[in-house]
Amino acid sequence: MLLIKNALVYTMEPNDTPEKRDILVQDGVISAIGANLSAPDGTQVIDASGMVATPGLVDAHTHAGGFDSSSPDLNEKTDPVTAQLNAIDGIDISSEDFKDIHVHGVTASCFVPGSANVVCGTGFVAKTAGKNTLEELVVKHPAVMKCALGGNPKGCYGKKGQAPMTRMGIAEIFREALRKAKDYMEKKEAAGNDPEKLPPYDAKCEALIPVLKKEIPLKVHCEQFDMLTTIQIAKEFGCNYTIEHGWACDLYADELVEGGGTICFGPIGIPEGYGELTGGDVACVRELDERGLNICLITDGPICSSETLLISAGEAVRYGIPHMRALRMVTINAAKALQVDDRIGSLAPGKDADIALWSAIPALETRAKVLYTIINGEIVYQKS
Repeated sequence: MLLIKNALVYTMEPNDTPEKRDILVQDGVISAIGANLSAPDGTQVIDASGMVATPGLVDAHTHAGGFDSSSPDLNEKTDPVTAQLNAIDGIDISSEDFKDIHVHGVTASCFVPGSANVVCGTGFVAKTAGKNTLEELVVKHPAVMKCALGGNPKGCYGKKGQAPMTRMGIAEIFREALRKAKDYMEKKEAAGNDPEKLPPYDAKCEALIPVLKKEIPLKVHCEQFDMLTTIQIAKEFGCNYTIEHGWACDLYADELVEGGGTICFGPIGIPEGYGELTGGDVACVRELDERGLNICLITDGPICSSETLLISAGEAVRYGIPHMRALRMVTINAAKALQVDDRIGSLAPGKDADIALWSAIPALETRAKVLYTIINGEIVYQKS
């Protein structure tokens, strides 16, 4: 058991306000939050007087552990459609960029394949420390189907003289993959228990069935007007979706609000250039957040380090987004985008005991540093 005493607690639960409280943890989950909690003899106690407790941060988009610059194991550049691939097969939890994540208060991340292909493969949600194997860290797998529009697939295949060379080609390859999967799924359903009527096994189509059944979302790398293409294709096939990166999303506010998908914005600090490389200021999400769209912030690690997640939330505050709403963007909003908010993203009895203890109010006070990172009730980092 673990008892955290006298912290200023930000639960991120609806309508809850920060108060000085205790948090009691048992068997890896939160058992109680309140004042003057007690625990049996032998319970580990952290005196958190002067500290701030929040849910562990959630990064909804990272490649950490699989994007070594010399050999990126999460970017299979051989086929525009690789839906059958799994990011879980390309992550090395012993890599330095993976081991660095939890040090910055990030307790869960969504690990996704890279964006060279139109359909890249499935991603998964996992805790960032505390176990010896990746499988033990997994929260949800599969969690998303990573896809990409725009410059990345064009740049990968166009220079080879292969499709897709244009945005038209990307959109058609995307649609064709979903059409094939839909037809395959319908044939399987029609076959019932008759093996003679089943279509030949197709690994790509099998991987896309959870998307068509709305069990996992399309997680689409796109910026600028490619966001409109994503909305349209998701509508055509009845899929849930999230917009990844979403630079310049403020230019398409009405369409994005009507579409209803999450914006996973970032990373911030992109080198402003032209076309896709514009609109990287987090101020772009302010109106969308005000209008009720689910917004979360991402690192795209190791493109940006895991500490960028908190910096992004701080930048949101600097651009006029209320502090509590900015903090939601790196906690509960991200958990909702990944459909794991029943376990992580806020502090409440019954939820996983993933907790960050800070020296000051994170995303509001620049001096805030992580003092403890706790995952499943275990201290996985303590500032020396």
